[in-house]
Amino acid sequence: MDHGRWPLQAVLVAMAVLGCGGDSRSAPQLPAADLSSADEALRVQVTRHEQRIGDLHAERAAAEEVAAAVGELGRLYHGLQLLQPEALYLLENALACYREAQRLDPGGWRWPYLEAFALDARGDLEPAAQRYRAVLASTPNRVTVLLRLAEVEHRLGRSSAAEALWREALALDPDQPAAHYGLGRIALDGGDATAAAEALERALELAPAAGRVHHALALTRRDLGDRDRAGFHLERANETPAPVEDPLVQGLVLLPAGGGATLQRGLLAVQAGAMDDAVRLLERATEEDPANLAAHRNLALALIDAGRPDEAISALQALARLDPADAWTQLELGRLHGGRGRFDLSLTHLERAVELAPRHKQARVELGLALARAGRPREALPQFETALDIDPFYTEVHNHQAVVLAALGRPDEGAQLLRKRLAVAPGDGAAARALSRILRQQQRFDEARRVLTAALATAPDDPRDEGALRLELGRLLALGNQPARALSELNRARRLTPELFEAAFLAGLVYAELGRLTDAASAHAAALEARSDFGPARLALAEVQARRGRCEEAIDTIEAGRRLAPTDRNLDRALADLRRSCVEGGAPQ
Repeated sequence: MDHGRWPLQAVLVAMAVLGCGGDSRSAPQLPAADLSSADEALRVQVTRHEQRIGDLHAERAAAEEVAAAVGELGRLYHGLQLLQPEALYLLENALACYREAQRLDPGGWRWPYLEAFALDARGDLEPAAQRYRAVLASTPNRVTVLLRLAEVEHRLGRSSAAEALWREALALDPDQPAAHYGLGRIALDGGDATAAAEALERALELAPAAGRVHHALALTRRDLGDRDRAGFHLERANETPAPVEDPLVQGLVLLPAGGGATLQRGLLAVQAGAMDDAVRLLERATEEDPANLAAHRNLALALIDAGRPDEAISALQALARLDPADAWTQLELGRLHGGRGRFDLSLTHLERAVELAPRHKQARVELGLALARAGRPREALPQFETALDIDPFYTEVHNHQAVVLAALGRPDEGAQLLRKRLAVAPGDGAAARALSRILRQQQRFDEARRVLTAALATAPDDPRDEGALRLELGRLLALGNQPARALSELNRARRLTPELFEAAFLAGLVYAELGRLTDAASAHAAALEARSDFGPARLALAEVQARRGRCEEAIDTIEAGRRLAPTDRNLDRALADLRRSCVEGGAPQ
């Protein structure tokens, strides 16, 4: 990944021999370090560490004071390695410093603990376990060391020892998510899915963002036969661990100075799913180094992932001013403007992206989709054809081609393309959905249902794919006047993919048709929670509220929509109708 103007490898090679060995009380011999390409703040920080250790040696300072300085140098190495996890060679430098600090000050607990943590990270599990056990008697953070040691014992295959350590940690502090997660894994490995679920649910209650807990729960729910909940947790699984409260370790990444370090901290926050922290750090990185393209680019991506498209557009515009010839920036601006309904701006940026990078297949596809949305399907087809010329195996383009052909009044050609795709890839949910839509537009509902049912029979691995298929099936069943079956599919889609706002909206419409107004209001509110600017759900919710005699709530609902979309004339008309009907004592029909 491009990390801007902070090439850590060059900087850290120059820092690698600072003389942590302290047998001689004379100043260590420092290498001739070329730090010209590093942040000024990092250069100053390195120099200060060098000078501090040299001065203490020259002054023949007390051993404890020298140990602290050498240990702090080890912490800087360690912090830099945590910011760049692949640079494991930095752990060697940190370990040398920690060991020298222990030689100089044998009574301290911080340096053997950090040595154990470094060994743990390097994969030297048996020595790490020995060092963790050595500090258990002297550390003020016994729970933390118990949790670290238990994890190492578990990785060594010593489940009984790990279980005992996790239970001891919980006896000292019952609210440790890492301990509940560990016990859940042991129960799962032992075939006790019920006990595993109990422990893992408690871990998730304490640490909702822990993606590894979600993964373990997905396996547990699968073993319990709860496929929907298994899919829910699998959707949220990632590499974020159950947290361990460890200020000494957590402070390591805060040590390195400079915009490059701030950028790396922001990227680690992104990986951990802490998007608000990531945005804050990446904004600071752009302020500390305004010309750092990687900081601007990753800030924009973090804002997109955080669901803050307007701020992402501003960040991308700043990046475009720094690098007007970057096709990626133009492509992302095109996507974001399209998502905000600004198709004129979307087309401008996507056309610019294709101009800057004619062989960028995704830019071609996005431009084709934007042209189709803008009512220019004839111009869209050549973009898809060019994308296939660039990459003949880019099969999803065929789905877009088929939809555009149908829009051009050639639905049979589009359907034929999709049938060919499904013949070789029956589990392609996107192709099945596209074919179903074409058949639905031709009023061939039974045939469309068979296509979706066949795709579902392949048991899609991704809950989002299954949810989207069930949404389409629910829509067809509703059109076919089968409300009970429609609600079954739509609500299952909602459980599989809660962010699928259209499933909640359609369920609300079906509930309203059945006269189940409380359920209808709840479903429409859920759709708005997932997509607050979705006007149809807002209008439907207001109508249901008015039918229930809650005119003031209905007016508030529309007023909130007008604040989000002040130019939406549909909301203006609905508000006028509501006010008139409420005054008359009735409700809109």
